[in-house]
Amino acid sequence: MSGVTEGTDPTQELRFDRTQEIPTEALQTQQPGPGQKDFKTGVAAVPAQRPVEQTVSFEPTLAPGQIVTSGHLKRPDVPFGVRMRQLKAGGRWSVAGAIFLLVSWGLWAASAGGDSDHASATLALFLVFVVAVGLFALSRLVGGVVLEKLMGRTRRSAWLSHAVTGLFLVIAGVQYLRLIDWVVDAWNFLRGVR
Repeated sequence: MSGVTEGTDPTQELRFDRTQEIPTEALQTQQPGPGQKDFKTGVAAVPAQRPVEQTVSFEPTLAPGQIVTSGHLKRPDVPFGVRMRQLKAGGRWSVAGAIFLLVSWGLWAASAGGDSDHASATLALFLVFVVAVGLFALSRLVGGVVLEKLMGRTRRSAWLSHAVTGLFLVIAGVQYLRLIDWVVDAWNFLRGVR
């Protein structure tokens, strides 16, 4: 085993085992110069914070309940359960129109007897209900645009949309009743027309 001898370059004969001594140099630290008081090795110098000017501004006195805002306010999101309750409010109008339509359609189907095609009559009834649902959705959409967007009001129920849908269903039921001969004769008798 050859060792490190004096006067030779130690990097030429370096062994990579743990018993060999590695030459080290002493660390030189900086001494604080003029203007560098409280200098410490290994500690970062942090500049002193500038004093922040605190200004206080007061808004003019507002009336009670008045709010000063900038930009448009976002309406709070309405929970799903509350929306469903709002949609149900006024639902009696739609239910009443649907019952009237079903009774009118039933009377028409019974008076037609075996002469008519019941499958196409049932399909026609189904299509009337589909149009009624579309009319309800359209009236809700128009109400949302007019009331909420243009007038800035909130809707608390759907009674007007249900009333429009119920009126449509009643008109469709009356059209079925006009196709029944004995109903037309009874109506003309009550009006006094012969």
